[in-house]
Amino acid sequence: MAQELTRREFLKATALAGLLTVVAKRPTPSAQGTVNCAVIGTGEYGRELLGYLIKVPNAKVVALCDIYEPHLKKAQDIVGQPVAAHTDYRRVLDDKNVHAVIVATPPHTHKQIVLEALQAGKHVWCEPPLALTVEEARAIAQAGAKANTVFQVGLQRRYNPAYEHAVKFMRTGAIGKPTLVHAQWHRKTSWRRPVREAAWERQVNWKLYRETSGGLFTEVALHQFDGARWFLRAQPISVAAWGSIVLWQDGREVPDTIQCVLEFPDGVRMTYQATLTNSYQGAFDLFAGEFGTIYLSGFYGVLFKEADAPSLGWEVYAKRERIAQSEGFLLVANATKLIEQGKLPGEEGFQPALEDHEQFAALSHFITAITEGKKPMTGAAEGLEATIVALKAVQAWQTGTPQTIKASELQLSE
Repeated sequence: MAQELTRREFLKATALAGLLTVVAKRPTPSAQGTVNCAVIGTGEYGRELLGYLIKVPNAKVVALCDIYEPHLKKAQDIVGQPVAAHTDYRRVLDDKNVHAVIVATPPHTHKQIVLEALQAGKHVWCEPPLALTVEEARAIAQAGAKANTVFQVGLQRRYNPAYEHAVKFMRTGAIGKPTLVHAQWHRKTSWRRPVREAAWERQVNWKLYRETSGGLFTEVALHQFDGARWFLRAQPISVAAWGSIVLWQDGREVPDTIQCVLEFPDGVRMTYQATLTNSYQGAFDLFAGEFGTIYLSGFYGVLFKEADAPSLGWEVYAKRERIAQSEGFLLVANATKLIEQGKLPGEEGFQPALEDHEQFAALSHFITAITEGKKPMTGAAEGLEATIVALKAVQAWQTGTPQTIKASELQLSE
C-alpha cells in the first residue's frame, strides 16, 4: 500500500512540476506504403546508417552505391539479400523504383549528388556538413528548402532521447540562467583505413585531407556545436579555434587534436576539445547555469543542483548519481515507459532500446516525414546553420584568427 501511495504522489508531483515529461512521442510510420531507399556512400558511417535503416518500419533498401567495391560488398552483406549495386550514383537517380536516397558520401561531393537527386524528384537525407564551402552549403540548403520532396539533414543528436529530455529541463529553467557550456569528444583512433591499392588512399581516407575534409571540426564538433545552439536557443557570434597533429604523424593534413571557444550572446561561451589521441572520459556535453548543471553523455543524463537552487518537487523520487565529487539526480528519459510497467523512474536506469538510438530515431523521422507529408525536424535551415558554424571554426584554425559569425550568414538567403 505504501508503495502504491508513493507512486501516486510521484505522478502528482511530476504532473505539477511538468519536468519529468518524457521525450515527445516519436511518430509511428504510417501504413501509406513502403519507401524504397538507396544508400549512396557505403563507407564506415554509411554502413552504420544502413544497419539502422533496414530495421525502420516502412523503409526498404533497394539499392546501394559506392565507387569503392570493398565498401559496396560490405554493405550488401549488411542488407543480407540481393539489391541493386552501383558504382555510379546517377544509376540510382535514374531508377524510378527509388523514392529516397541517403547521401553519406564525403562532403566535397555532396553538392552535385544532392542537387541532382532533388531534381530527380527523390527525397534526400544528407549527412552534415552539407559541404566544405559556404557557397556550396547554401546552394544545397536553398535547393532542399524549395524542393517538393523531403530534405533532411542528419543532425542525429537532436533525436537522442536523453538530449530531447534534458533540453526540456533547460526550457523550464531548472538550471536558471545558462552561464557556460563545455563539451568534448575523446577517442583513441587514427581514422586511417586500409586500402587495397595506393591509388585509393585519398578516396578511402578522405577524412585526413584538407581538400576533402574539415577533420574533427566538421565530422565531430559540428554535432556538439549544434547541441549547444539547440540548448541555448541562440547562435554563436564568433569562434576561435586551434588544432595540431600531435600523435598521428602519418601524412595527414588535418589535426588529430583541436580546441575551440564559441562566444554566444550575453557573454556565454562554449569551450570545446576533441582528440584522436586519447579516450579519457569519452564524449560529453555540459550545460552550467546559476542553479545547476546538466551533464549528458550518450543516453545518460544527470542534473547537479546548486545549494541555493529552488526545490523542483520531484527530486525526492529521483535516483542519485555521483560523478567525481558531485552528486546529482538522474534524468530518466523513458519515465513514461517505466510508469506504464508499474516501475518508478527513480529506481530504474535507462536501458536504450533500438528505437531510442539516435540514428534509428532520425531515420524513422525521415521515413515518416515522407509517408505523412511532414516537415523534418532538422531540415535545410538547421543543416545550413550547423555547417556554417563548423566551417567558421575551420577558418579560425586555418587563419589563426577568431572568426565573426554574422546572423545574416546563417540565413538561407543573405
